[in-house]
Amino acid sequence: MNARETALSLPARVRPVLISLALLSAASSVTGQTPAPTPLPQDLLTLQGRSSVVQGSGARALGMGGAFLARADDATAASWNPAGLSYLRLPEVSFVYSGTKSTSNETTPATAEFTADRRRGNGPEFLAATYPLHIGPVPGSAQVSFQRQISFTSDRTIDEFSPATEDAPFTRRSTITSSGGFDVIALGSGWQFTNRLRIGATLNRWFNGYDQTLDRPVELGSTHQESHYDLRGWNVNVGAIWTPTDTLNIGLVYKTAFKGHLALSKLRRDPFPLDTGEVVVRERTADSEGLALDPYLDFPAAFGFGASLRPRSAVTISLDYTRTRWSTGVIHDFFDLPKTGAPGVFEQLPYPTLDPSVPQEDTEQIRAGLEYVFIRGRLKLPIRVGYLNDRQYFRGVSGKMIVGGQTINQTAAPRFDGWTAGAGIILGRFLFDMAYVFEYGRYLDLQSTAVNDKSHRVFASVIYRHSSH
Repeated sequence: MNARETALSLPARVRPVLISLALLSAASSVTGQTPAPTPLPQDLLTLQGRSSVVQGSGARALGMGGAFLARADDATAASWNPAGLSYLRLPEVSFVYSGTKSTSNETTPATAEFTADRRRGNGPEFLAATYPLHIGPVPGSAQVSFQRQISFTSDRTIDEFSPATEDAPFTRRSTITSSGGFDVIALGSGWQFTNRLRIGATLNRWFNGYDQTLDRPVELGSTHQESHYDLRGWNVNVGAIWTPTDTLNIGLVYKTAFKGHLALSKLRRDPFPLDTGEVVVRERTADSEGLALDPYLDFPAAFGFGASLRPRSAVTISLDYTRTRWSTGVIHDFFDLPKTGAPGVFEQLPYPTLDPSVPQEDTEQIRAGLEYVFIRGRLKLPIRVGYLNDRQYFRGVSGKMIVGGQTINQTAAPRFDGWTAGAGIILGRFLFDMAYVFEYGRYLDLQSTAVNDKSHRVFASVIYRHSSH
């Protein structure tokens, strides 16, 4: 079984996600510039909804469905709308931790094949220190923050079931272990220029990467593949919050596109059918074996706007719309590592689909949230709920039409739905928040495989506000 056959025998919906950057882990035995490689499934199960570059961090915001662009008034504001940093009037330290459990079940009616894909991961997501400032009469604050924008730390299993016979169905299990993430260090500041207008910005340094191993049964044994990827780049977030009335906020945010430089290396070990029975190891980096590549990623721009209404001090209602321009995402000088032969080199491919035959879509998200604060004396207990709807960057089958006497599939980007809930409590100088996010999507992929995706995420935040009193 060659590398391309190995890749094609994996689950039908092998679509890379922003969370996975599976485009960096393709496998194909074809060399040259075309066709595009068939990507191996990597950490794709954090759900495509995370392809929203505008989505930030924090249990309070995500408990409200992520509708936080116009209500970003805590230390996580830098990851949503940096103008919200102007609300902070005390020195703060904040920390966010998250855990994810994702599943993807695929059914192919024509062959009765079934794939069960499971992923678990957890780790720190956000850390920030904020200090209030004044420039003359203008109040504001400055912040340094760390955010794990894309987490790869996870353990994953892929079980493939095929009805070879009624009594003995064929089952194969692949395992994928990943560690690390694409991280961002941000220097941010927000300022209240008038009673009605707040403006802020962050300068973001993208860095770090991940290590990943894949073990999968093949003929004569098991294939073992290792990948290491590293990303470096700079971009800027700018935001504004306008308060036309005392009860209404309007928020705007824009995140610039950037060119991210990549360092790629791959290792593959396969049990070849040689007389010596040797296990053959192959290894490549972007600047080895005569490749002399300079891989980089055209990471897209994103924008969003939202409104937040506070009719009473205890009630907040928010609604956001965001869009990420994934139609402009491109990977340059990508290469794969096949089982045999020279590496396949691809000068330019759409990112993250890696499929030049199908247009890549911009993603968009609609998010709504409600917060109600129960107040009993000195006790304040906020309760939050939210809803989200995410349009994906890839296409699925949306219907059928007859053209020239032939039935063809109509395609469109599927939409995923989600529900959120959260709560918090204030104990002295500490604020504790928890949030739960459930997201799901059902669709037919372009091979007419039925896909059912689900994701469960839990977030925990703690904020310490220092006061000299």
